[in-house]
Amino acid sequence: MFSGASAEVVKTLTTYGETIGVAFQVSDDLLDIDADPDESGKTPGTDLREGVPTLPVLYALQSSDPAEARLRSLISRPLTEDDEVAEAIELLRKSPAMDAARQTLRTYADRSLSLVSSLPEGPAKTTLQSLAEVVVGRTG
Repeated sequence: MFSGASAEVVKTLTTYGETIGVAFQVSDDLLDIDADPDESGKTPGTDLREGVPTLPVLYALQSSDPAEARLRSLISRPLTEDDEVAEAIELLRKSPAMDAARQTLRTYADRSLSLVSSLPEGPAKTTLQSLAEVVVGRTG
């Protein structure tokens, strides 16, 4: 708005910001479960310990698969014991919930890229496109 961009560009950038923000949060949710602490600087399971309902956890809680009953039991509450956190992480890593969350991440990143495609060519557009790929790339 301050640069004098048209209302259409402002609307596109606003929607882009919201969409890439969701993608970033989903990426962060995935990192909490699947990150290598040496590469990411994050300790896996922090959100599990705090009872934060991340997207993979929400997807896993929706599952009715009897094979995931133990996982649902663990993640339905904050985890305080290291062995429970480790077990929940191991089960989540094998769960279809992780693939569903990765697909959600990709969907939001693709929406972001689609929004940017309508913007005028230039360094800002290139940077916004790169940001969408970086957000997806954070999770491997």
